[in-house]
Amino acid sequence: MFNLPSFRLGRLFGIPLEVNPTWVIIFVLVATTLSFTYFPSEFPGRSPWVNTLSGIITAVLFFASIIAHELSHSLVARTGGIKVEKVTLFMFGGVAQMEEEPAGPGREFFMAIAGPLASLVLAALFFITYVGLSAAGVTDVVWAPFQYLAFINFWVALFNMLPGFPLDGGRVLRAALWALGGDQLKATLWASRAGQFIGYAMVALAVLGVLQGSLDFIWFGLIGWFIAMLAEASYRQQLLKATLEGVRVSSIMSPDPVVAPGSITLDQLVEEYFIGGRHSRYPVESAGSIIGLISLSDVKRIPRDEWATTYVAEGADRDLARLLVDAEEAADSVLPRLSPTGPGALLVVGDGRLVGVLTRADVVSRVRRASL
Repeated sequence: MFNLPSFRLGRLFGIPLEVNPTWVIIFVLVATTLSFTYFPSEFPGRSPWVNTLSGIITAVLFFASIIAHELSHSLVARTGGIKVEKVTLFMFGGVAQMEEEPAGPGREFFMAIAGPLASLVLAALFFITYVGLSAAGVTDVVWAPFQYLAFINFWVALFNMLPGFPLDGGRVLRAALWALGGDQLKATLWASRAGQFIGYAMVALAVLGVLQGSLDFIWFGLIGWFIAMLAEASYRQQLLKATLEGVRVSSIMSPDPVVAPGSITLDQLVEEYFIGGRHSRYPVESAGSIIGLISLSDVKRIPRDEWATTYVAEGADRDLARLLVDAEEAADSVLPRLSPTGPGALLVVGDGRLVGVLTRADVVSRVRRASL
């Protein structure tokens, strides 16, 4: 579900803003709850159409507040020289994706605290607007969304300051532990464990709530589960980077790879390379030069009845800018290119020729050897 491709909305302050399809689920849930539960119970007697319109507008402003929260992280990160790839809205809120971790605990602290501070500022602004409009005698149709937004932004700030990674409070905790002990990996370990404890505690509370008949706790439990899983994954990612620090691509790649000629058909490729072969992808060569990479997934994307007339060179991924990596490059720097949404393997070159292939399996193997 969470690997679904996101679509681009535009840019804010030069930072790409994307929406994942899973975000539609929570947007509909929030808008529906506001329209048919919150506003009718808080302001009885209003027209259903008024409540629906208020619910939709409030939901839009709420998610605009989430964007502001994430952008604050991003802008502080950018002042520290960290490139922000994008901000994405998805099922459980928003996330700012950055190319690298902060270089020190001080930068980590300021990046982490920026989001909750932004939410508190928004809460204050919405509260002042609500009080001002209400005191002026303006109808509740106008000021009610601001009242709710003040409340929800305050709780967003409070919730995010819980001391468990990857919540903002967990990042503050990691910054403090990092500053005290000087070890980023150990700080990440303890902050992640705190995040797992908080996440599983939320799941336990949700189970108790559901057993008592409160189905609203289901969403609370899902958020807790997500926090616990992300906390564990965050530590594994930090362990991976620490293990690969100072390691060259050439020392963990698979050397002397089998190369498939671009002049054979896909039928021949499947029969001679994939069936009974050792690999699920092969570098592709044409006229003595490497032109790309082809995987079984690439082949399956082409209709079966076209395999006999389609050449490997036509079906291969030929984006060499994305595929090629130098043998002497630092292994930790190429990790983002081995993400699940990437090509699945990198072509390693040295002295102007192909010397190996680097896959996620090669990286995992290195980490396992280091942990023995």
